[in-house]
Amino acid sequence: MSSIGLLSGSADRAQRLSELLKDAGADAVIITDPSALPGEPGGDGLDFYIQLPVTIHPDGHTAVARVGSFLSAGLLARFSAVDRVLPVLAPGATVVLVSGNTPDEVSLPDDQRSRLALLHLLAHATRAELATRHVEVKVVSSQRSDQEIVHYALGGDDGTHPHRNPRERAGGATAYQDWRTEVMGLVGIDI
Repeated sequence: MSSIGLLSGSADRAQRLSELLKDAGADAVIITDPSALPGEPGGDGLDFYIQLPVTIHPDGHTAVARVGSFLSAGLLARFSAVDRVLPVLAPGATVVLVSGNTPDEVSLPDDQRSRLALLHLLAHATRAELATRHVEVKVVSSQRSDQEIVHYALGGDDGTHPHRNPRERAGGATAYQDWRTEVMGLVGIDI
C-alpha cells in the first residue's frame, strides 16, 4: 500500500521532494498556500506531512517591525499550518518540520537558535496534541538532503535513535498529555 502525504512550503523544494516520494512509492500533494491546507479529515488520513520553510520578505521601517514581520509571516505562521493539518493525520503518521534559513535581508537581526527553539516548541506541541495517535514529529535542518527528508517522512530515522513503531511510542503518550494539559492551563499567564 502506498503512503499518502502532504508537502507545504517552498514550491521548488516541495516539487523535488514530491518526485523523490513518487520514486519511493508514495503519493504527496503539494500545497504552497497555508490557507489551502486541509482542516477536515478525509479518507484514512495522511501518512506523513512535510512542512518546508517559505521565503519571507519582511515588512516595516524599523528592525523591530521587520523582525516581527519575519516571525509572524514565517515561523509563527507554521504553527497555524500544522494546526490545520492535525485532524487529517492518520494514527502513526510522521510530521517532518524542516528548519528555515537565515533571513535574506542582511540588515535584519537574526537569532538562529531562538528560531530553532520555536520550531522545537511547535514539535513538542504537535506531539502533545497527537500523543494518543502516536504521531512521530521530527525537526530536521534545511541543510539535510532531499533524500534524507523523504527518508524521515517515510518513517526512517537518523540512525542515532532506534525507530519506534506506534505501539512502542505509547509510553510517551501520557507524558505529552500531561504537558498538553499544563500548557493549556497557561491561558491567563502574563509573560
